[in-house]
Amino acid sequence: MSSNPSSPASSSSATVQQQQEELLVAAGITTTLPPPPAAAADKQDEDEGELSPPRCEWEFRLAATVPSTALPGASDAIGSVDLDPTGRLLATGGIARRIRLYDVASLLLPDANSDSAPAPGPAACICVPAKLSSVRWRPSGGATPSPAVGCGDYDGVVTEYDVERGVAAWERDEHSGRRVWSLDYAPIAGASSMMAASGSDDRTAHVWDPRSPSAGWATARAGGAVLCVEFDPSGAPQLAVGSADRRAAVYDVRALGRGAVARMEGHGRAVTYVRWAAPERRVVTSAADGTHRLWEWPAAEAAEAREVRSYSGHASARSFVGMGVWRAAGLVASGSESNHVFVYDLRWAKPIWVHPFQLVDGAHSPAAAGGFVSAVAWRQGTDGDHDGGALVAGGSDGVLKMFTCHRRNPLGTDDGDDDASLLL
Repeated sequence: MSSNPSSPASSSSATVQQQQEELLVAAGITTTLPPPPAAAADKQDEDEGELSPPRCEWEFRLAATVPSTALPGASDAIGSVDLDPTGRLLATGGIARRIRLYDVASLLLPDANSDSAPAPGPAACICVPAKLSSVRWRPSGGATPSPAVGCGDYDGVVTEYDVERGVAAWERDEHSGRRVWSLDYAPIAGASSMMAASGSDDRTAHVWDPRSPSAGWATARAGGAVLCVEFDPSGAPQLAVGSADRRAAVYDVRALGRGAVARMEGHGRAVTYVRWAAPERRVVTSAADGTHRLWEWPAAEAAEAREVRSYSGHASARSFVGMGVWRAAGLVASGSESNHVFVYDLRWAKPIWVHPFQLVDGAHSPAAAGGFVSAVAWRQGTDGDHDGGALVAGGSDGVLKMFTCHRRNPLGTDDGDDDASLLL
């Protein structure tokens, strides 16, 4: 049922739309927003969803802000953030040569973002010998009961740290001293199936057993620096790889030498992130051409992947801005060189939510802030669990922010407490 144009609800909607448009302009998006959709909309299939206007079915709230502790003139840029499989621990790494570990529950306390409360800090800190480009929690279980964090660094070394003792458990230097851009662990399906992978400037992705990191490895080769790697989180023996030659590919880790089982070509610049999406045989890639792209491919071997949709609005041309997929919810988050956090729904090409990362004197000012959002990660939760969602974002200025998110009332109403200027 439509609202009376002169009703308070209609007036409020117009104000929200105006605020939405102003925020898009500030983020560098010139697309005009369509009128707010009806609250109760029929579910659309993929083809219809591509043409329909984006709508935000989610409520996002800023839960905590952790300021940088860097001294004046020192860089504290956050290059990577990762939540452990339980969603209870957060690790960050970057230029400061430290792995900072946070208790997520303490960041989600009601007063964690209060002006009167002390700024939440890390629960532990591990000093490392080089700048970090990637941090990743090792899956727990099987023969690996104690928590551990792996990291790839600018010196070409992969190191795993025992979190409880704060010391290195092992290190691996098999990329000829070339920078390691990305690291990932395969989900543990049993004690005999542990795998890890790293991508490097040496144009290779190595796959090895982290229980014996100095042993031999299998190698996938690319036409440029390998900037991102990720195992299929469902446990299938597949590894997605993205590289500076503007291509991405998926390999069967049991036969890396046979070449890719799926190839993705279409980005205009280096592929900086690759993340798996649900259901199976779907991947989201991000590139320095300012787009994310969703791909899918048939079960047949050596297939060319089909581009399902391209997502644009954020700015990414010179820097790594982070990209992550909340698989259960079908949401993609990324940073931006405009110093905003962006969230996309896989069904629509334009963002559903944009948040200015830093406010200067009450207003967003990328120039005054002098930075960009450089890393993001979702707390995955379980399939169908949309109540415990959390999004973490780190900035090039060393500031860390955590947002909570949950699906809105199915009738399109909410409790009225959120900041309408942040919703698209």
